[in-house]
This record gives sequence, C-alpha cells and structure tokens, in this order.
Amino acid sequence: MALKRAVGWLGATLALAGAISVAQAQTETDDSGYRSAQDFRTFQAAGEDEEDRPSVIGRLEWMKARYGATLPPDLSRRMVQELQNQRNTYPQLAPGAVAPNGVPRWQSIGPTRATRKENELKLGVTDSGRLRNILPHPTDPNTVYLLSSGGGIWKTTNFEAPYPTWTPITDKVITTSGGAAAFGRDPQTLYYGTGDPFDGAPMVGAAMLKTTDGGNTWSPFVFLGPSGVVGDLKVDTRGPVDVVLVGTNTGLYRSADGGNTYDQVLGRVGMVWSIARTSIGWLATTAANGFFSPATLYQSNDGINWAPLAVPNLTNSAGRITLAVGAPGDPVVYAYAAGSCDAACLQKDLYRSVDGGYSWTALGLKSKAPSNPNEENPTMDLMRNQANYNQMVVVDPSDPTRNTVYLGGRLNTGKTTDGGKTWRLQSNWMGQFGLPYVHADHHTAVVSMAGGKKRVMFGSDGGLFVSYDEGVNWNNQKNTGLVDHLIYAMATSGADPKSVLVGMQDNGTRIRSGNTGVFNESYGGDGFGVGWSQSGNVTVLGSSTYGFIVYSQKDPNIQKKWTEPTFDPATCTYNGINACNAYFVTPIATPSATADPGGKTYFTNTASLIYRTDNAGASWRPIFSGDPRLIYIRGTTHSLAVSPVDLNHIAAVSTGTKILITTDGGAHWDTRNVAVPGYTSFNSSIAWANNSVLYVASEHPFGQSVWVVKSTDGGLTWAAASRGLPNVPIQKLLAAPNDPSGNTVYAATWIGVYRTVDGGATWSQFGAGLPTVQVSDLYMPADGSFLRASTYGRGVWDLPLR
Repeated sequence: MALKRAVGWLGATLALAGAISVAQAQTETDDSGYRSAQDFRTFQAAGEDEEDRPSVIGRLEWMKARYGATLPPDLSRRMVQELQNQRNTYPQLAPGAVAPNGVPRWQSIGPTRATRKENELKLGVTDSGRLRNILPHPTDPNTVYLLSSGGGIWKTTNFEAPYPTWTPITDKVITTSGGAAAFGRDPQTLYYGTGDPFDGAPMVGAAMLKTTDGGNTWSPFVFLGPSGVVGDLKVDTRGPVDVVLVGTNTGLYRSADGGNTYDQVLGRVGMVWSIARTSIGWLATTAANGFFSPATLYQSNDGINWAPLAVPNLTNSAGRITLAVGAPGDPVVYAYAAGSCDAACLQKDLYRSVDGGYSWTALGLKSKAPSNPNEENPTMDLMRNQANYNQMVVVDPSDPTRNTVYLGGRLNTGKTTDGGKTWRLQSNWMGQFGLPYVHADHHTAVVSMAGGKKRVMFGSDGGLFVSYDEGVNWNNQKNTGLVDHLIYAMATSGADPKSVLVGMQDNGTRIRSGNTGVFNESYGGDGFGVGWSQSGNVTVLGSSTYGFIVYSQKDPNIQKKWTEPTFDPATCTYNGINACNAYFVTPIATPSATADPGGKTYFTNTASLIYRTDNAGASWRPIFSGDPRLIYIRGTTHSLAVSPVDLNHIAAVSTGTKILITTDGGAHWDTRNVAVPGYTSFNSSIAWANNSVLYVASEHPFGQSVWVVKSTDGGLTWAAASRGLPNVPIQKLLAAPNDPSGNTVYAATWIGVYRTVDGGATWSQFGAGLPTVQVSDLYMPADGSFLRASTYGRGVWDLPLR
C-alpha cells in the first residue's frame, strides 16, 4: 500500500492498513491529557451480559478522556454569558417568544412514548429519560413535578389521568441539565440546582434558580462557587424564611435568605451526595473524587458548622452514600452505601440508625435472600457493579415504625416491612420472574400521601413508574408525553424522511416509523452511532459500545431484524472492527445517495483505525491503520465525514489541530494542520460541502476565539470561519446538501443551532423556539426541505424550510 508524505505531526509518514511510523509518536492521550481508566478488556471482563458491564464508568471515562478529568471552573459561567449574549441578540427566537414573520419555528416530533421495548424479550411498555427527582404536591394528587437529567423540570396538573399532560417549565432558563430540585414551604415554590452529576459535561452546572409561581417564571440564577454539578438539595421550612442546603462537587452551600444568596459551609470534601435532617440535626455524605474513598458522614446542628462523625462501619471503604428518612427530624435514618470505585463500584450495604445517625447497624444485604429470589438477584445485592450510579432508597412516611423501606439498584427493586430483616423483590428491568416491569438503573423515589391516597413513585433511567398498591403492580404509562430522552446520535431514512433512528443513553436504539411521536426500542442497552442509507435501498446500522455495530437490510422496527456482529476473541474484533482499540462510543458516518447509490457503504473508526463496509455492516475492512498505542482519531460522536460527491474524499478529526484526510478512498492519507490564530484543538466534527470545500469544528471546553475553520482547496489551506458563533463547543457540522457552493452550513452547539449562508463569514442563530439544550446531531434531506436536530435531553425537533 502506498504512502504519502504527511504535513508535520508524525513528521514522517502516515500509512493505511498494516504499518505506521512511530519515529515521532505523539502521546497516547487525547487533547484532554486524560487517558480513560476503562477499556474494552476491562469492560468485557465484568461479564458476558449487558447488565454485568460497567457502562456508567465507561461513559464517564469516555467524557473525561474527551473533555478532561476536571472541567474548567469557569465553564458554566462562560456558557451562561454566551446564552445571555445570544438571548440579547435574538430575543424573538427564545422558547416562548413570538417569532418574527417568516422565521421558521422548531417543532418537537418526540419521542413522546413507545408501544414496544425489545431487549431479547419483548414488552408493550413506554418510558422516558433518566430522572433525578420526583416532587408530588403535598396535598394535590394531580400536581406533580419531575426533574429530568437532561430535560429540565416537567409539570402536570392532571397526574391522576391515565395519560397526564406534561409541560416543560425550564426550557427558557439557562439549561435543561438537572442536578436536584425541592419544594419550599409553599409548594408553588421550587428550588432548582442545575448540573447532572452523571453526564461528565453538563452545559451549565451548579447554578441555583427559584420559582414562586409553580414554574411560570424563574428568578435570576446564582452560581455555587466553582462547582459544576449538584448532587442533592434540601430545604428547611421550619423558620420564617426557607433555608436551602445544596450538595455539589466542591462542597456544601447554604442559603439563609430563601435562595437569594449562598455561602459555602463545607468545602474540600469531594462530592456531597446526600443531605438529610434527622433528630440530631443535619447529615451530609461525601466521597472523595466523586465515587472513591474516603467517604465521610458530616453532622451539623445549625447547617452552618459541620463536623465529621466517627462511624467507620458505615464509611470505611465506602464511596457514594445515599441517606433517607421517613420525615425530616426522624431518629430512624437509613444509609445506602456503595463501595469505593477503587474496588469496582460494588454494593457495600444498607445501614440503619435509630439515634439520628450517631451509630449504624449494617443490615447485611449481600447475605440475605429475598422471599422471591431470581437468577439476577439471589440476594439483596441490588446495586451489583454499578453501586456508584444505582442508588434508590425511600422510607414510607405512613409507617410510624419507619420499618417500610423501598430499595432500588441496577435491575430489580425490593421492599422490607420489618426494618430490613426480610425482603421481597418488587420489580424487574424486563418484567421477568413474575415481577412487573420497572426500567433498570434506579435513582430516586418518593411515597406520596396527597389526597389520602398512597402512591409509590420510582424514577430510573427509563423515567417514572407508579404503584397504587404499595409495589405489587407498576404503571409505566405516565411517561407518555415526557420528551426528555438523552440522544447521542440520529439518522434519517433517505427514502422516507419521516423514519428516524436514534441512539440513546440506556434507552437503546429507537425507531420512529411514519409521522408519529412513537419511538420504539428495537435494540436495547446504550445506543450510540446510527446510520440509515440515503438511497432507495434500505440498509440501517445501530451501535453500542466499543465497536459493536448491528445491521439490517430491512426497516428495523423489531429486534429480530437486526443482525449482531460476531466477536473473534483471537483478534478482539467485531466483524473486523478492533474492539480493543475502540472507544466507548461507536460513531457511524453515512454517505449521500450520490456518493453511494447502492446504500451499503458506511464508515466507522476506533482510536487508531478507520473502517469501511460495503455490505451494510456484515464485514468491515480498515482503510487507515495507525500504531495501536497511539491516538489518531478523537473519540467524538461525529469524528468521521464523507464527501457528498464520492466515496474517495474522507476525513477524520485528530488531536491538536490535525485532521486525517484521503482523496482516493484510503489508498493514501495525509495529515492536515487546520490551525489558524484562535483555533487550538479539540476537533469535534468535519463537514464536506463538496470535494474542495470542507469545514472543521471544535468542542474545546476551555473556550477559544475561533470555533470553525474552512478550506476551499480540499484541506491544503485553512481560514477562520466562525464570526457570529457563540463561544461554546460544537457537536456537529452539517453542510446543506442543496447548496452546491458549500456556503450554507449548520452547527449543532451546546446552546442551539446556528447557520451560515456565506461560507462562514457570518453565523446567526437559526430557527425559533428550541429549548436551551445541547444539540447532539443534525440532518437535512437532499432537497433541503427541513432541518432535523436531536438533543441530549429534549428529544428530536424539525424545522420546516418549505
């Protein structure tokens, strides 16, 4: 295979499949300087089945390798400043504003519900995105608020209806990334802390907002020091003014004036995960570096002065700990503890205190079998190997003994009515073993007595589940209308643009068939890159972690239409893709119908290889191979791009200011330096407009003055092309397929969609009414009749252009 002289970088040559010069090898980390602590082999070694593998740590490690182990302390402030600048510049494009005549308005197309879920088994259920808090009104059973991880706060005033009407009430504020929320003394008052602790890079984290009218209006935000995420939030309503306590990744903050100002009252303790008021005052749990030992239990009489409690049986070797009381001020308190992630994030135990938290008794869950054990949970080890993530514990306030407790972990939930002596499993993630369905990965729960009716509510990676009979049966239909799934990538059928495929965080690969809000799960687990042929020949690809790509030559509306790849342990490959060199995310690039009229060619990459399939995923061959010890392609969701003209022009984002580019289908590769003043690194996406014009974008977390660069000579020379873009990361670039000049390009940013019609000389926000959310992907059909955007938390949106 031929070699071609490269520009800079390796200094010598880049080769395709087979060999690579390592004479001037770069470092083995990405631009972030962080190397992921998890790779395919450690992921695989955790178990054969999806439910055994540490997906959460994998996702967080992927994000750290992509953006850095620690996000810049000014990230949230920069995002807010840019959002305010854009709102001032384009006030009529904000959610809820009246758009000027002629300006297209974004329209939500779902997912609003599902009718089918398939993950080996088939279920007729619906779900929604990951929840952080459930807030039922204390007296009105019809009013319920939900805080979603990526979709902000949702409200209904007819919860008791079979299908409640849900309304998003935070689309207009600074972010839809949810950390924690709680009622004030008046249930019309809510305190909202932004920044989900499990997403790695929330757009705006640890900003506090307040509403006093049930979410119609919100106060100006208040930042909590240099914090980036919120772990818990509690409100003390005993005095004349609400006192608010907020746990973050930089400590504990307190407001004594109803949320107007906040002071740090506990710092240098790692992540504050849980706060509760017991008979001895306030308790707070912390863990160093998020999920690691040492864990500490702190106590305060006044919420201002804090001291650690010596409770070694609870805190030794522990990581994250969640506290629960039946009512504030109770002497009985429970602590659900994970082991430190130094030791694989395993469940430690559930502990019970009857003296407000001074002393604790371990309940020995790992040695206790439930009365109805199954093969997934022969004991009450509910957290399994994701104890840092799967923690749900709630005490039934209607039980005066405080012995009734509901517990959730990874796959099953359980209940005790005798303080932990005996247990019974309550639900299962796939409705197996005679148990009702509740989606896996449980995070929050509440027992509501509003209206004199007991309702137990669970919140998981799959949204909201409600029981009216204390856990015997569970209702999933109240998820209908919650548009808050966390979408990584999106594909649209070239033959039928109404058909959409999306890859979601822990909600699988989902398909929309026809003009509907129904997106059914046809393949489970984490869904990442997706592809759908743009020709009339139907071929479809979906993916999961580490190069695992499923494929179909039919509309994949059911799981049996997918074909799974074959793993070869001798070569560590899935149908030819090197899983041992792959990222946690699996990107997929789909050519245009002009470039691929047969509709069977797709591309993907790992850290050191670029692959091509010409049989719709049945087999893959490398068209670029680098030294597997090094990184040549960054681990972004949209790392590859193909020219709309032919299959010869392919490019991939590399480290620093480099990209890889071929003009002959991979026979030769060059490294091109796209550096211009103000553009430094963290390449995220490439868009070919034609064989001469291409654009490269950045997702630099530290900010820079230039976010897009452009070449008009096939990548030989570059110029800045980002005037008017906000100073925020870009996830995806899309060149308009109906503009052969290459001057019309769209950018999916962390705060919305932007467009240029003059080749990047100027950009402006495009379309009205899109929520303040990270835009994860873009699509436009060949005729340019509409623009489609997927988001990380607020579903899929269409913008009609004709």
